[in-house]
Amino acid sequence: MEGNEQYLSIDEIKQIMSDYPLQYIVCGQCAIDLFLNEYTYTKEIMSITVSREEVEILSNYFLKHQYQLVVKTPLDELEEISLEELYNYKKYYVYDTKAQCKIIKVYIYETKDEKWQFSHDHNIEVEDYKIYFHSLEKDIKYLRPEIQMMYKLYHELRQDDIYKYQRLIQHLSYYQFFMLRKVIGKEKVNQIILSDT
Repeated sequence: MEGNEQYLSIDEIKQIMSDYPLQYIVCGQCAIDLFLNEYTYTKEIMSITVSREEVEILSNYFLKHQYQLVVKTPLDELEEISLEELYNYKKYYVYDTKAQCKIIKVYIYETKDEKWQFSHDHNIEVEDYKIYFHSLEKDIKYLRPEIQMMYKLYHELRQDDIYKYQRLIQHLSYYQFFMLRKVIGKEKVNQIILSDT
């Protein structure tokens, strides 16, 4: 199985998901570009996120449309998985067998009492409907930037990403900034803000 990727546009992902009955949320670089009003084209494989409660419905949808569900093995190869195996994973890829490439990366998030839970610390919760914004221009839901940064910055801060995070932080509301600082720590936030790029 080939391991290459196809970079879908927002219009292409919307077309693939056109008759999906539940919500899905775009994440990754595309979500950042939408937040900054800078979306022109997709720079990486399209990523979406759904709750664990809905992942079986989503996966069945992809299977019904003749796609495969695959994961990367420790040897960086792709391996097809079944619906029953999904509970073992926090992410998987949607594989287009005709084009022989990965087209969508799916992240699975956990919920409790209709609240999104941060995977690294389940004490951090947000109402499920508050983890995304809706782009009126593109008519698509995308992950809020502070949530995205929580995942990216929880473990490490890469020097190459500081300028991007500085720009995102400048556009955050007080609430968003407070949430981010609470999760990743004041020291890391200050390192981003005060860094010369």
